[in-house]
Amino acid sequence: MNVVWIRTENGKTVIEDLEIPSSKEVRGYETPILPVTGVTFRTRQPEVDMEFHNAPRRQIVVPLQGEVEIETGEGDKRLIRPGMALLADDLEGQGHKSRFRPDNATTLFLLLPDDLDPSQWRT
Repeated sequence: MNVVWIRTENGKTVIEDLEIPSSKEVRGYETPILPVTGVTFRTRQPEVDMEFHNAPRRQIVVPLQGEVEIETGEGDKRLIRPGMALLADDLEGQGHKSRFRPDNATTLFLLLPDDLDPSQWRT
């Protein structure tokens, strides 16, 4: 499973691609079970352009309907569409911009524990 990871490095948000490994199981390929501390859905959010901000908590963001574009202070951008995942982990520093669209977007947020180490999934 490909995941786009935004994290803080030297006070700035950087983007890195990760690959959560999967293995063949009875019903297809699966990643290992990941621990979560909570789940929330955001529905019918207005089309929003959020200026620079930090992730409110460590979370995996999964667009179910619609998309989110992420932009760093350096101008790097990524478009996250359904079937993709974003690991928002820039809790401090400059932060990132987010653009959610369209106004009927539905997004799933998987809240992560503090001790989860995403660096194990570096490609």
